[in-house]
Amino acid sequence: MEGEISPSLQEYLTAIYKREGAVKWVRTTDVASDLRVSPASATEAFKRLAEEGYIEYLPYRGVRLTDKGLAAAEAIAGKERALREALKLMGVPEAEAENIACLLEHSVSDQAVRAITVFVRRCMGEGGGQG
Repeated sequence: MEGEISPSLQEYLTAIYKREGAVKWVRTTDVASDLRVSPASATEAFKRLAEEGYIEYLPYRGVRLTDKGLAAAEAIAGKERALREALKLMGVPEAEAENIACLLEHSVSDQAVRAITVFVRRCMGEGGGQG
């Protein structure tokens, strides 16, 4: 998935995912509000995501994730979750860990996240030589 979709569009996918867009239609205005963008900006992003096959978009109804979009959103959310948990275990306050993880999720490779996860598990005494 890396390199296929811009960080900006990844944010739209995760916003849709967090609003349960895999199982129901999500309103444009809700995603726009979550991301603090105008509905028109959200609509433009939705059109691009739909062209790439990540979402279904119906004007006046909203959006929902396709299987491709769900897989991409789950990968992004999993990366963010792993980074957030690692930061919290290092003593970073939860709100700051959330912000940092959101910034890093788009620029850190899957391999790096796996390495961080393995390292944190080792530090916690959970073993985990495989990532």
